[in-house]
Amino acid sequence: MVRVDYAENGKEGMRPRPQPGQERIPSCVRLSDPATLARLCRARDWLGDRFHERVLLADSACQAYLSPFYFSRLFTEVFGETPHEFVTRLRIARAKRLLLSDHSSVTDICFEVGYESLGSFSTRFHTLTGLSPAAFRREAHRLFGGFRSRWPLYYVPACYQRFYVGGETPQESRSATSAP
Repeated sequence: MVRVDYAENGKEGMRPRPQPGQERIPSCVRLSDPATLARLCRARDWLGDRFHERVLLADSACQAYLSPFYFSRLFTEVFGETPHEFVTRLRIARAKRLLLSDHSSVTDICFEVGYESLGSFSTRFHTLTGLSPAAFRREAHRLFGGFRSRWPLYYVPACYQRFYVGGETPQESRSATSAP
């Protein structure tokens, strides 16, 4: 097996994601063919809804009405990551949120985000974040421990925070303390 090292991303095993506006449309997918792109987007949304389950490539390819190999190639060219990398990114992002906001064990979070093995979850998490799940939680609580009661607010846009919680947002309080 050939292992590809995407060292320029700083994350081993993951290809760098294109910046917004720099996504490239493959030459084999014509922009005049919105049906193919719509099917790929539908399959990506379907994968996003089921990232916590075990999903086969053939099942997601069926959502786009493509063969599994052609689906994988088009998905990678259009979205800049393979279907597996897409699901992994969603799982790790969800795991980060759960580690920060929940008091669930790492094992429970591992199974909740769709991994079947604590070892593979921990290894993948460490590869992508640079910390083990437990160390990630410890470090976040060490850095932001005073805001523990307000953890969920960091995932809510500031306009909603103001509406539901009232008062000032953390950004407003920082700018007020820095002003002379």
